Amino acid sequence: MTTSIIVTGASAGLGEITAGELAAAGHHVILACRSPERGEATAERIRARTPDARLEVLELDLASLESVRTAAGKLLADTGRPPLHGLVCNAGIQVVNGVQQSADGYELTFATNHLGHFLLIRLLVDHIATPGRIVLVSSEVHQGPHKSMGFPAPRWQHPKALADPAQTELGDSPKAGRVRYATSKLANLYLTYELARRLDGRDITVNAFDPGLMPQTGLDRDWPKWTQRSYHAMAPVLVRILPGARSVARSGGDLAWLATSPDVAGVTGTYFSGRRQRASSPQSQDASLAAQLWEISEELVAER
Repeated sequence: MTTSIIVTGASAGLGEITAGELAAAGHHVILACRSPERGEATAERIRARTPDARLEVLELDLASLESVRTAAGKLLADTGRPPLHGLVCNAGIQVVNGVQQSADGYELTFATNHLGHFLLIRLLVDHIATPGRIVLVSSEVHQGPHKSMGFPAPRWQHPKALADPAQTELGDSPKAGRVRYATSKLANLYLTYELARRLDGRDITVNAFDPGLMPQTGLDRDWPKWTQRSYHAMAPVLVRILPGARSVARSGGDLAWLATSPDVAGVTGTYFSGRRQRASSPQSQDASLAAQLWEISEELVAER
């Protein structure tokens, strides 16, 4: 049976490769992208490899709660596609050029990487056909520098403080931006574990995925141009020599596997690094913090 699967951030990098793998396997893939034009260009690239690919482009800006609601409304209003069985929450940003705000006035990294996906899940979860799967892309950077090749550790605060640009303790430095990114990846794990608990018994699994260090993605788009050029030039070497580095092709295949493979049917509330189940940090397993994040997120995304 053909199923529909949503992939956020599907216009490039990990999202594009994952969407291509899913399309090649016969799924109807919804490319949820901030730019419809880039999404259509991605669809054409995928069709060049898989001529019979079933693809649909959906405009989705996770930094705007209104955009998330509009996208979800369009999805639910159109009943002409195969049933929705999967949601891959892949989109993310890493802002290193100062504290920035989302369309709703929230700190941009937290808004995009956590709140937008939280609202999308809340709007769609009751419409996911069973057996269903939700996968959130997290990262090993939530573990801190000892396990992420020196990437700074997350700094967890009350969720309202994380969402408020005026309450950030970190400042405008590039390092502060990386800390905010690591913190958002910790939030992805809290959401994974709390959602898995709340969906227990509903035949919808929820897992987190660490794609590894991928030098060839667009996550560095807010970095200085000279840094981007150097990083991309070194990418082929980094993938071969760094223990945590992986190619986008490899990680895209792994993410598509987690979203569809019978090998992981019924597995839920688990952190995967590639295709291996791993223990996430002790901090990420604090159920009280996960529950608090859920409750505060409900308040933050509520329509006003």
